[in-house]
Amino acid sequence: MGLAVYSETVEGTNERFIEDARRSTWSPRAVAERALAKIDRNDPLLELTWNLASGSVYVEQVGLEAASVILTESPDAVAKLIGATAVGDEGRHSSVFAHYAERVGGAVAPPAEPIVDLSGGLLAMEYPAARMLAHTLLEGFAADEFFWFIRGLRSTGLADIYRLVRRDESRHVGLGMYYATRGGGLRGVRELEPEDLLAAEEFVVRYSDLDSIDALVTRLLPELEPGQVRRWMRHRHEKRMSMIFNVRGDRADLVRHRARHPVLS
Repeated sequence: MGLAVYSETVEGTNERFIEDARRSTWSPRAVAERALAKIDRNDPLLELTWNLASGSVYVEQVGLEAASVILTESPDAVAKLIGATAVGDEGRHSSVFAHYAERVGGAVAPPAEPIVDLSGGLLAMEYPAARMLAHTLLEGFAADEFFWFIRGLRSTGLADIYRLVRRDESRHVGLGMYYATRGGGLRGVRELEPEDLLAAEEFVVRYSDLDSIDALVTRLLPELEPGQVRRWMRHRHEKRMSMIFNVRGDRADLVRHRARHPVLS
């Protein structure tokens, strides 16, 4: 791909994303050390936090891989500028979780098979617009999951890390949705075949595993009703998908197809 042109101004929303990324820069080691200082070595949640932090090392690495590919695929210069901030964010996220996991468990646990499959599937997507959409939806689920981890893991210090990471992930979601519905990626989203768009969503939902997230958060926060977290996350996802559908001419057909073949039941 050759040099990307400036098809839109860097001012306005794009400038806000870039400036927010600049303000959000922090040291992974320093943040991990502050979180680790809060740990009680007798806390029964420490093994869980070691597993969660280890898994987050690789999930954030998947985000780094995807953001790197999206950055090289971006057809306009402004998207490249903002994509570069996402690459830096994801690398910082993976590093802070690695610092935490190493200190709590002695090492970072190996990646689970679903994470390996997620990485391969995301990078193997044929269409850049589908990959961009899948990455944005995955970031949305991650930001929503971290909302609950912040509440349920306060005693371990890991909540502080998730709070910082969630701010970045929320910015990535906002950027991705803006790019897909009003920015340079709008044409790609509109030109995706319906089956490719819906396949990207199905891929994301399959690997997000809302049932497991709901069970874990309910264990951490027993005052919640079973299914409450899942319903909340599903509602948030549906709002994002509605925004995507609204910019396409076949919205009604897509809605009908999803009603007959729901990916979230």
